Amino acid sequence: MVHTKLKGVIVPLITPFKSDYSIDVEGLKWLVTYLIENGVNGLFVNSSVGEFASLTLDEMKTLGKIVLDTANNKVPIFAGISTNFTEGSISLGKEFKDMGADFLVAMAPYFFKVSERELLRHFSLIAEKLDSPIIIYNIPIYTGINIPISVYKTLVSQYSNVVGTKVTIDSLIYLKKLVRELKEIRKDFAVFTGFDDYLLPLLSMGGDGGVMGLANVLPRLHLEIYRNWERGEIDNTNWIKLLELTEIYDYCNSYTASIKAAMRALGMPIMNVTRPPLDTCNEESVRKKVNEFKNWLVL
Repeated sequence: MVHTKLKGVIVPLITPFKSDYSIDVEGLKWLVTYLIENGVNGLFVNSSVGEFASLTLDEMKTLGKIVLDTANNKVPIFAGISTNFTEGSISLGKEFKDMGADFLVAMAPYFFKVSERELLRHFSLIAEKLDSPIIIYNIPIYTGINIPISVYKTLVSQYSNVVGTKVTIDSLIYLKKLVRELKEIRKDFAVFTGFDDYLLPLLSMGGDGGVMGLANVLPRLHLEIYRNWERGEIDNTNWIKLLELTEIYDYCNSYTASIKAAMRALGMPIMNVTRPPLDTCNEESVRKKVNEFKNWLVL
């Protein structure tokens, strides 16, 4: 296992598929190698942009093993363990721990609209039964539940293995309160944004980095912004470029489709295939935009 401070640019891996929708193992190995060679701070397998909801449990485990074996302890590996029932997440988490995953990532249930008490119980049971560092994943656009800050505060106070959160929510006010109130309890608790657009604002608020989809494509752009921040510099030039790049999200019906179309348009060995019900995005629609960023592409 890789032990490191939780910070920087972590990539929520897309899942490469072949034209028959089977997992493209060679494509995934290429992606892991590409991202590590470009200097990312971690890899998150079975993410939302990785279409985890369209994967079987066996496929999720297979992806985890491929990523762990390919990464070979060069960067921390974050394994998604989200299912619709608590015991399922715990069981999956135990398997990923045995494989060697460094962090386990759990979101709120994404079918049942649970109460605050039930939500706290869900995460508490996961923290109690999994002897691994846990990342809480708050993504209300998919779960229908915005995790209350009060739930976070209880978890962070009671469970030392609840070590961070990825927050994919379009609210700077929520992020500001979350960072302030949780770091008052534990300074080492890490707060990451899931939106590329919020990387610099979150760092400015005292957050720790981002787990951002477009880092699959051009990780060095995200890393330059982050590393300049670490040096005490606000990199407005590259920040504006990143904001321009996020416009490709508007060209497609899903973040996943946009990312895969961009990767293909840039000549990466990743097929522009998403599993139904997600539709693919015409790579020509994003080609002009991503071609403006070819200088950031280091294959």
